[in-house]
Parts: sequence; C-alpha cells; structure tokens
Amino acid sequence: IDMTNYSVKRSKDDTVVEVKGHSGYNNKGYDIVCAGISMATTFTANLISRLKYKYELLDLKLEEGYFRLQVKNTDRVLNEIVDNLIETLDELWYEYPGFIKRK
Repeated sequence: IDMTNYSVKRSKDDTVVEVKGHSGYNNKGYDIVCAGISMATTFTANLISRLKYKYELLDLKLEEGYFRLQVKNTDRVLNEIVDNLIETLDELWYEYPGFIKRK
C-alpha cells in the first residue's frame, strides 16, 4: 500500500519538514491527496522564494514524490510559513488518515 509520510523535526536552531512518497489514494492525475500535498509544498517553496528568504534557508528540495525544507529558527515570518505548511499537512492527515501519515 502506498502512503505519503512526512516528518517535522524542530531544534533550537532549525526546523526540518520532509515529505516522501505517493499517497495511493487514486491513480496518477486523479489523486486528490497527492495533489493537496503537492500544492501545499509547492506553494510554500514558491512563497519562500518570492520573499527572498535565501539567507534563512538551509535546504529546499522539491522533486517528484519528495520535498525537504530546512530553515533557521530566526525569523518569525518564515516560521509562520513553515507552521502553515505543517498545519496543512496535519489537516490532510486528519481527513485522509490511510494515505498520509506524520512520523
């Protein structure tokens, strides 16, 4: 069974959000869970890029079936953006518990 797994790791210095895999909710092109995850991660990456947070960004990878974001915990706005992504993923987990899971 396919499932998307995501993790959130916070330390005093940084926050890391990692998302892996495909949900398996439906066939490619019809999978609303994967579409929701893709929209949330792409929106977050684009917003961070648009706001030019390159100095606070430690790592950003956005690929097919994989997303990783690592940011310094030094900017309130950037941390709110990351928190928004986490809340969105948590909401998807709540709505579709068999297809996305927080580790």
